[in-house]
Amino acid sequence: MAIQGINAINGNIAVAPVKTTTEATSAVSFKDLLLDALDNVNALEQESNRITEDFIAGNTDSIHDVLIASTKASIATSFVLEVRNKVLDAYQEIMRMQI
Repeated sequence: MAIQGINAINGNIAVAPVKTTTEATSAVSFKDLLLDALDNVNALEQESNRITEDFIAGNTDSIHDVLIASTKASIATSFVLEVRNKVLDAYQEIMRMQI
């Protein structure tokens, strides 16, 4: 009784290419991420203001859109403030470290 080796099934397995470390780090800085987040929050605030003004002017009847836009802007602002607070806490902790 002959036993087939495992080598017979190795040809059927597809292997994904391995990324090198230079490909994984694509030069995105923390500053750029924060600026993009602030731009997004600003855009959400402006959209919320525009939709609210349209509702006040009578151009739209959907109070749901007004509330959704306002809530999105509020949550995004709260998130950015919490990130800022965590960054400041980390900075203060680093400054308290003894050398």
